[in-house]
Amino acid sequence: MSLTLDATAVDRPAEFEAAGFGVPRYDVRAMRAATAERPTWVHLGAGNFFRSLHAVVAQRMLDAGHDTGVILANLRDPAVVENSRATDDLFVNAVMREDGSLEPTLIASVAESHHLGPDSEEGWERLTAVFENPSLQLVTLTVTEKGYLLSDGDVAHGPGRVRGAIPALATLLLARFTAGAAPIALVSTDNFSENGERLASAVQAVAGAWAAAGQAPEAFAAYLADPSAVTYPSTMVDRITPAPSAAVGERLAALGLETTRIHERASGGALAAFSNTEAVSYLVLEDDFPNGRPPFERGGVVLGDRETVGRADRMKVCTCLNPLHTAMAVTGCLLGFTRIADMMTDSDIRRLVVGVGAVEGLPVVDAPAGMDPAAFLREVIEKRLPNPGLPDAPQRIASDTSQKVGIRFGETIRRHVAAGSAQSLTWIPFAIAAWIRYLLAVDDQGAPFERSPDPLLAQLDERLSGVRFGEPRTATAARELLADASVFGVDLVEAGVANTVIAHLSTLLHGPGAVRSGLYALAHS
Repeated sequence: MSLTLDATAVDRPAEFEAAGFGVPRYDVRAMRAATAERPTWVHLGAGNFFRSLHAVVAQRMLDAGHDTGVILANLRDPAVVENSRATDDLFVNAVMREDGSLEPTLIASVAESHHLGPDSEEGWERLTAVFENPSLQLVTLTVTEKGYLLSDGDVAHGPGRVRGAIPALATLLLARFTAGAAPIALVSTDNFSENGERLASAVQAVAGAWAAAGQAPEAFAAYLADPSAVTYPSTMVDRITPAPSAAVGERLAALGLETTRIHERASGGALAAFSNTEAVSYLVLEDDFPNGRPPFERGGVVLGDRETVGRADRMKVCTCLNPLHTAMAVTGCLLGFTRIADMMTDSDIRRLVVGVGAVEGLPVVDAPAGMDPAAFLREVIEKRLPNPGLPDAPQRIASDTSQKVGIRFGETIRRHVAAGSAQSLTWIPFAIAAWIRYLLAVDDQGAPFERSPDPLLAQLDERLSGVRFGEPRTATAARELLADASVFGVDLVEAGVANTVIAHLSTLLHGPGAVRSGLYALAHS
């Protein structure tokens, strides 16, 4: 059977279902008509993460009886919207389970898609009309952390068909303000802490600059700062979503799907008619919507106050996922691994992961309402990290570690200091020692290797110049760095952790095989 993603595909759900695909349980054409008349949700940033999280949430709500979908807008590359429109805004989301099975679903929750480039008259006209409609309840964003950086040129240009995610959003919000200033929620779903506050600061900075230059009314800036009119809910998002995989495309083609070709964009990144992702997903959302909201609870979203979202974020970033990734990444690079899933078959590394997360992280974690940190951690260790379908590499995760260790380990260390238990820590100090050993750019066989990018590499090389491979006593030369709270989030000397880090580092410096033997000794102590 040949399955084509085109304008007729929504009329042939039985064919997709017979081939093993999940299908929409709603009238797609009726949904698109309702969305055109009463838009409720705009998403800015049309990437694979949107396809694997937001669009899936929207489909679940539609399956449960909600009647409007998502209007998709993209800023940078017109090829992204062209790719979506080529399949009538339909795509397949393929879930790669840890047992190797594949669960594909036809996703139809995108009602329409538009490009917002400087020359995209159609896109700007349509999105302006959508923002002027009082029915619009929220805008979500996935524009990456870089998207929140403001270009002086873009801001100085004033409202219009501008470049830059935040100035473009502000331009559309100005149209909404002018049309009656209906309330709206602006929701960052980019993967960093306090994303709601970061979005609020960026949007309000643009509006303030425009008002100061006489390019927008002062009242517009006041509107964006009025919590009864515009809110900026915080979120925690989590779903590992690699770029479309050729291997997944081949498996979908074997099921009869015709459109599985992967296009490499000139600007970087891959486009396809499918996304591939893990089975697990989380969207924790601050429930603060001044104009109402879709029934997110029907889409599997966890709703709560800002403190709930903050705790969920800290649970992930400081305890149950990100610290494990960093500990694995630097150790795995030293030991020659190239896949995270392969590392989880190594019993010593698995014990490291358990030690960092369960032994030293969970006792001091803040449990968010509606979520169980222990269950979240078990899922990470037993399902997510070992998933062979996710081709994640320790070399990728080891990038920018100097920007991560203070967040991923510092909060847990501070909590142990407050509890009087910091000097008992050993797994987290080992991970920090492994990072310093990694920075020497010599693997466990004694061979040089290329380190992943990090903005502080040159500075760290200078500060660790006295630490030398094959000379265990030089581990003490790392003490000055360990006292730097700007790197580790806490002064490790004052915290009583530095001596443990130095002891581990001394072990790891003995020579070839020292990383493996040190890890083995710790895992079996």
